[in-house]
Amino acid sequence: MSQFDFKKRSLLSGPHLLGSLMILAGVFALISPMLMESGSSLEKTLLVGDGAVVIGLAIVSSYEGTLIYFSENKMKDYTSVFGYKFGEWVELPSIATVTVTSTNYRSTNTSNGISPTLSGEVTDYRVLLYDNSSKPAFSFAYPKKLIAMDAAKRLADNLHAELVVRLPEK
Repeated sequence: MSQFDFKKRSLLSGPHLLGSLMILAGVFALISPMLMESGSSLEKTLLVGDGAVVIGLAIVSSYEGTLIYFSENKMKDYTSVFGYKFGEWVELPSIATVTVTSTNYRSTNTSNGISPTLSGEVTDYRVLLYDNSSKPAFSFAYPKKLIAMDAAKRLADNLHAELVVRLPEK
């Protein structure tokens, strides 16, 4: 494969969750006249329902990411909406090392009085791309070790870089 596409998105949190709820609300608005009597006109119901579904789809389909074309040695950080990726192409720096590490941290959410306050230990697996400096040129976070390892191997092979794995033994 001649490209690498890293997508920063989580469909079950943040704005994506709001988009899913907007879609459900829009569908409910569209089918509610069939289920109960309404004082609103059919045009208003269709306008509200369709509007909520379209806005929800726009929110769910939007995300950020990084696209790398190996054959053309270029990359872009992008924002995608409805599948179209907005961003500027730049030349990809020469990558010498691809490193896989893990980061453990405690995740908590703010108590709002309505939903339960969840907290726990989270492990992120990071794929770091280094050029000739000591700071990574790129960093990609994955929730699972296997996905991170596959991405790191693909990147190291296609960028002709050394693969370094720094994961704790369990």
